[in-house]
Amino acid sequence: MLSVGQFFSRHSASFLISLTTVSIAAIAANPGFFLGGLLFAGSYATSTALLKHRQKKKVMQIAGITKEEFKHIETQVLKANKHIQTLSQNYLRVRSVSAFKQLLEMTRISKNIVKIVKTDPRKFYNVEPFFYAHLPSAVELTDKYTMLSKQPVKDKEIQLTLSKTRETLTDLNDTIQIDLKDALANDIDHLQMEIEFANRSNLRRREQLDWRGDDK
Repeated sequence: MLSVGQFFSRHSASFLISLTTVSIAAIAANPGFFLGGLLFAGSYATSTALLKHRQKKKVMQIAGITKEEFKHIETQVLKANKHIQTLSQNYLRVRSVSAFKQLLEMTRISKNIVKIVKTDPRKFYNVEPFFYAHLPSAVELTDKYTMLSKQPVKDKEIQLTLSKTRETLTDLNDTIQIDLKDALANDIDHLQMEIEFANRSNLRRREQLDWRGDDK
């Protein structure tokens, strides 16, 4: 009796062989079908590339940045995503609960900053230190911290180094939180202006109603 794996393997192979045979027969009988498939695949790839190019161009126009700036920001975002991936791997390796929570929070905030910059590339310039210094430093420190924390022998020097590293990571976490606020600074200012405008409009409306003696 065939096992389940053997059953599916045999029938999958048979299906692929049959599909290949039918495809070859179809091409032989109707070469235009094959050419049409190639044309469809080519047009799909071309339209996708054009759409992606238009989307990028629209983002650049809205952000008011050049093509070179956009490419540079894209590169920094890709690097940041790799750093964040490393952070995610490291907080699963640490043995300290406090260090785990710290790295988890740092990863979450970093993801938010990158997401904001991807949505509005102009905000990259509000948080350049995050991409160039803060996030890379966090990754380097967590790498060394996880390496030292796994050592079977922990003398006073190693314990002191681990303690100092945790303190530095705490400071970096606070710094990255400030980076997030910097990324949101324009949005916060805009929202505060909108709130102030709405409050003034409501106040004028109430004064008009009071002056007219309306109940509503």
